[in-house]
This record gives sequence, structure tokens and C-alpha cells, in this order.
Amino acid sequence: MGTYSAMRETGPLSSQCPTGPGSVTTVTSLDGMRPPTPPPDSDPTVRVAVFDLGSTSFHLLVVDAWRDGTLAPVARRRSLLHLGADVARSGSIAPDRGAAAVRTLRRLHRAAEGAGADVVVAMATAALREAANGPALLDRFATVLGAPVVLLSGEEEAHLCLVGQRAGVWVGRQPVLGLDLGGGSLEAGICDATSVFGVTSVALGTGRLRGELGTGDVLGEEGRRRVAAVTRERAAAVAQLVADHPAPVTRVIASGGTVRALARLALTLHRPPPPSELVNRVPVNQVELPAAQVAELADRLVSADLDTRLALPGMQARRAAHVPVGAVVLDTVLSTLGLDRVVVSEWGLREGAVLSALALRSGKAGERSGASWRPPMPA
Repeated sequence: MGTYSAMRETGPLSSQCPTGPGSVTTVTSLDGMRPPTPPPDSDPTVRVAVFDLGSTSFHLLVVDAWRDGTLAPVARRRSLLHLGADVARSGSIAPDRGAAAVRTLRRLHRAAEGAGADVVVAMATAALREAANGPALLDRFATVLGAPVVLLSGEEEAHLCLVGQRAGVWVGRQPVLGLDLGGGSLEAGICDATSVFGVTSVALGTGRLRGELGTGDVLGEEGRRRVAAVTRERAAAVAQLVADHPAPVTRVIASGGTVRALARLALTLHRPPPPSELVNRVPVNQVELPAAQVAELADRLVSADLDTRLALPGMQARRAAHVPVGAVVLDTVLSTLGLDRVVVSEWGLREGAVLSALALRSGKAGERSGASWRPPMPA
């Protein structure tokens, strides 16, 4: 039985988002992401806008932030672009896809300006790290935003994910493994409540694997074997990170859209939400997924076509194309590392970027972010 917190992820209200590589869909949500208790009575320290230029989607998150680390949502936007699939297939981002990304960023920038953000953090991840034309696109993005976009290394991305995860769910004195499964990469790190001990990033994103392996509408058993084989090979760096840590690591926290989708599916398959409840508002923060249940979900998803997946309770349209690959990746990582359960965090990279940029945990307010901002790395 999973445990629940009052934290919720916000997501789009649309249920008809195209999910193929040729689609670009913009969705909007403005309601509660956190806090589990009302914000402090005092005015927020600062309003922060985070642009997350990812491998599957471009995100804008605008929050009011307090010095104690409380974040209250102001606006959230998401556009599906599937840049990572382009990079996996050809090594670069197609001109029409790049033009769509620029148009999307202009819309997100207007939304951030309308929200009156005091601090802006713009960061790009795996697809733009690896695309041959990534530097040229980053220059175009900087022109749109009027400030440079920070191209995160895989290790920097993993560190920010850990910062967000441990702010979003309980982390005690014992070391935990944090995993963030994205469209272009899998980030991993080991931390406790006060320290980050080590991080790594591996090429195991769901969009990347779909592009590399050419998986079809139905993944199938052969597709599952191929995804699992690649996962075992590339997850060796994660296994080494765990093996090198001096204390046993038995607790796992995972974040990312695919992980949240799997958690919602697990919950709604066994306890459907009331008819009036929007599926994307089902809280999954600190929900615990046994490894056996992840394997069961993978069994079910690899044989299902897109229409069947969309008909599953809790399945969001924008996740349906990627979730079979994601389920196999997560199942394989857990079995490879000998881990028996995973705890879901709704917070990850974007929330970690807010906390890192403003150093809220140490009571410091930040300046407007630009080329000088980079996330701190563990010693």
C-alpha cells in the first residue's frame, strides 16, 4: 500500500495531446503543486521562472519562493517537442523542429514576463547537449530570452534532480539513491538529508531509446528484450556509483514524468479515482511502488497498443507513447541493482533549480540569473 502526502503535481487538462515525433502540443495548468500546508503569512522572497528545455518537452515553471524552501505555483506551461527522438535518429535537430522550439520558447517567455518573474533560470538538457546543431539553437534561444541558456552537464542535471527530490519527499540520515527518468537521459545520485555524495548521468531516456531502437506502437517482447539489454549495459555506471558508496544504499527515490505516470497507473488500476476527480490530479508524491508491481506494469504495457494504453485508468495521452519503454527501463534498473521498491517524488529538476539558484535552504536570496548561474556540485 502506498503512502500519500498532500503534495500534488499539476498537469495539463487536455486528454487529446498528440504524442508522435511530429507533434507539438502546448498545455497549461495553473493550480496547486505545493505546499502541503498554506504558504507563510509573510510575503514571498522572490518570484522565480524556470525554463527547462528538455528532450521531450519545453517547460516553464513560475513559483513564488520563500526562504524556508516553500514554493507556491504561479503558472506552469508545457509544450511537447520530442527533440530527443530527432537527435537519437540523426544526431541533430531537424530545421522544422528547431523552428518549432524557437516559437514555443517565445510563447513561454511571454508567459513568464506576464507573470512578473524576478529571477529567471534557463537550462537545457540531454537533447541540446548532444545535438550537432545544439550550440546554434542555444544562441537562438538566448536571443529570445535576452539571456544565455545554461547547458547543463549530465552531472549538473543529476545534482539538481537530487536537490529537488530530497526537498519533495522525506530523506533521513541513511543514504538514498535518486533516479530521474527523462526523455533523453537517466540521472542518478546518492544523498542523505544534508549531503550529496555522488552523481552520474546515463543515456537511458525514454525518447532516446524509442528513437535509437525504432520501437513501434507495440513494444512487444522483442522490443522489451532490446530495451532491457541496452538498459543493463548503460546502467552499469549507476551500479558502480552504488557499489562505490561506503554504506549500503537500499532506498530509492524516483522522479520524472514517466515515473509519475507509472505511479498513477498503479494507483488507479487498484483503486479507481471518483468519476469527478481529474486523473492528473491524483497525488503520487511519496507513493511507494514495489519492484514486483513495476515488473507487472511492464508486462502489461509492452503488449498493449496505443489505443489500449490510452484506455487504461490514469493514463495521460502525452505519456502513452513513452510509458512502455519507461516501465522496462525502471524495471530493469531495479532488478539489476537488486532493489525491491521505489518511492516517487513529484519534485525533481525544476524545483531543484529553483532551490539551487536562490540558495533558499541557506536563507539567501539570489540575483537575476544569467550566464553566471551553475548548480553547485558535490565535492
